[in-house]
Amino acid sequence: MVNDLKSMNIKNGNLIYSMWSGYKNQPKTQKFIDLFLNNNFKVIDIHTSGHADVETLKEYANAINPKTIIPIHTNNKKDYKSIFDQTILELEDNQTYKI
Repeated sequence: MVNDLKSMNIKNGNLIYSMWSGYKNQPKTQKFIDLFLNNNFKVIDIHTSGHADVETLKEYANAINPKTIIPIHTNNKKDYKSIFDQTILELEDNQTYKI
């Protein structure tokens, strides 16, 4: 990808970096970012991962205290009822739920 970007001769812009910042220490990632920095780009860190451990999810759920939790993007939706104090609504894939 770096070679393709070099051939495009891109200059002056913004690179939004949405991965975990620890990846920036890896040589391939640094090479990629350096390409933009050397072409007058501003690198903006905006971490967008939706992954969290169970304790963090419980803390978040208790902080916002929703009426209902609908598990999505998980392989363990059956476990939610034993983890959370809130009401859990399990939907099937492609099932619609009107709010």
